[in-house]
Amino acid sequence: MAEREDGRTPLPNGAGADYDLIIVGGGLAGSSLAIALAGRGARVLIVEQQDEFRDRIRGEVLMPWGSLEAQRLGVYALLLESCATEAAYYSRFRDGSLQAVRDLIATTPSRTCCMTFPHPQMQTVLLKHAESLGTEVRRGSVVSAVTFGDVPRVHVGSDAKGLSARLVVLADGRDSRLRSLLGFEVRHDPELLITAGMILEGDVDCSEVLAGNAPPRANTINLFYDPMGGRMVIAMKIAPRRNRIYLIYHKDVLPKRLSGRHSVEEMIRQLHATGAPAHWFDRARQAGPFASFDGSHRWVDRPSRDGVVLVGDTAAATDPAWGRGLSRTLRDVRLLRDRLLENPDWRSAAEAYAGDHDDFYGCMRRLEAMETALLFERGEAADRRRQHAFALFAGDPTRVPDVVGLGPEAPSDDLARARYFGEM
Repeated sequence: MAEREDGRTPLPNGAGADYDLIIVGGGLAGSSLAIALAGRGARVLIVEQQDEFRDRIRGEVLMPWGSLEAQRLGVYALLLESCATEAAYYSRFRDGSLQAVRDLIATTPSRTCCMTFPHPQMQTVLLKHAESLGTEVRRGSVVSAVTFGDVPRVHVGSDAKGLSARLVVLADGRDSRLRSLLGFEVRHDPELLITAGMILEGDVDCSEVLAGNAPPRANTINLFYDPMGGRMVIAMKIAPRRNRIYLIYHKDVLPKRLSGRHSVEEMIRQLHATGAPAHWFDRARQAGPFASFDGSHRWVDRPSRDGVVLVGDTAAATDPAWGRGLSRTLRDVRLLRDRLLENPDWRSAAEAYAGDHDDFYGCMRRLEAMETALLFERGEAADRRRQHAFALFAGDPTRVPDVVGLGPEAPSDDLARARYFGEM
């Protein structure tokens, strides 16, 4: 990236900016984007509010298509060497019976698999690497305002003048305060699913292969589904002797949300009833935060305006019940990186990214709406539809869009929907 003699970044109108890119938020989206562009010579500033990253009870897995995005961005090997574990298999159980153990590397076009990690460690590794590439990082700092314009500005704390950049990126999460202040309209779907998550620590491995054919000591993502109970469990190892386990259920299944130590016993009862093996809870203890949160899509149409662009959960958040948020975030980062590197007019590049984002996010929203409707809707008609669809899946597995392996590239059009619901 070119610089003027005074060290400022030149702009097309002849003015100078303090940075090429100012990123608000140093998590997965912000740090990955900084790594991608600082490594190409961009002058990047990350402003991160937290002095130390904390556990958020979600965000510990990349799907195979997300692992591909991590490879494209050059962070996959970094994470694997520092804090991550590969899960090469995906095991699905229904009503306590094994449905399939999928060899992800053998069955995905990119020959990739899932990756798991503790979320705070992942963030720390990426932010430190961004800094090692020349990114300036300000931690414990709060951005008070962002202003649009030919030269957008970021105001940190009480700084009235602000810092200028060719482009400002908001990567400060699904509840971004700055997004609201700037007037971006957030749309959302009705909340249908609730997700409760907790950590299990001890002599237990929630990525163990419980049934089927897989090599010894292989790691798998374990998914248990209880159609009549409207419940699903997803479990995985995120570090040695440390596991994350989620209970996902229709909002009408339980009378109150599970949260805090007083709900641990009921959480374990629900997990076990859904199919999780009893020995996991005999050998481990609940650790860290335990809470429930809503599951619904939230998004901004065309997440770019006048020099400010949104990425990751700030741009759009898929239902966390499906575990695809980090993969979607890295897709955002890669799309934005590609547009910025191919077009020196970053304003136009950001607008092109917004179109790319809307296209793939629309696919994810349609796919997850299909899954939620078939697997979790309640009532006799929903039960009959499930039974009909499951019988068809047994004879033709291609009726199920491969969202695990392909993500937004899985078919989501009217034909795919009709085949999935058994309407043709």
